[in-house]
Amino acid sequence: MAETAGGRERETEELVQLAVERAAHFYGVHKLCCSEAVIVTINQGFGGGLSPEAALQLGAGFCHGMGGAGCTCGALGGAVAAMGLLMGPHGKDGCKKKKFRALVREMHDRFRERFGATCCRVLSKKVKHDAKAHWANCLQLTSGGAEIAVRLLLAARPDLVDTADRDFLTGGNRL
Repeated sequence: MAETAGGRERETEELVQLAVERAAHFYGVHKLCCSEAVIVTINQGFGGGLSPEAALQLGAGFCHGMGGAGCTCGALGGAVAAMGLLMGPHGKDGCKKKKFRALVREMHDRFRERFGATCCRVLSKKVKHDAKAHWANCLQLTSGGAEIAVRLLLAARPDLVDTADRDFLTGGNRL
C-alpha cells in the first residue's frame, strides 16, 4: 500500500505498465484479438468479476472493428467494455451515469488524439496489405487502449491500486 502521494503515483504507474505489458502479451503470444486482450487484462487484473472465459466471449465480437466490419477499433471497444465492468453505473462500485459517460468519452477522445482515428479501417489502411506491419500496428493499438483505460480507471477508482491482482498482471494466474 502506498503511504505517500508519490508512492501512490509510482504504484499507479507500475500497474499501468504491467497492464500494458499483459495486454500486449495476450495479443502477441496468446494470439487474442485486440479487444479480447484488453478486456481479459482489465477484468482479471482489476476485479471485473467475469471468468476468463466470459471475458473472452465478451471481447470476441469487437475484433477487427466489430466482427470484421472495420468500424470502431476493437482495442477501443474492448477498453470501453472493460471500463463498464468496473465503473459502469449499474455495478455496486460504479459511477453515476453522467460521470461514466464522461469517462467513456474521455477514453474515446484520448484514443483518437493518440492514434488519429477510432475506426479500425482507417487505423489499419496503410498496413492492411503487410501482415507484419498490420500485426505491429494492432499491437500498438492494443497496448495503447489498455494504457488509456487503466489510467482512467485508476484515476476514477484509486481503491483498485490496492486490490489489483499483481500476480496476474505480472504473468501469474494464467488465462
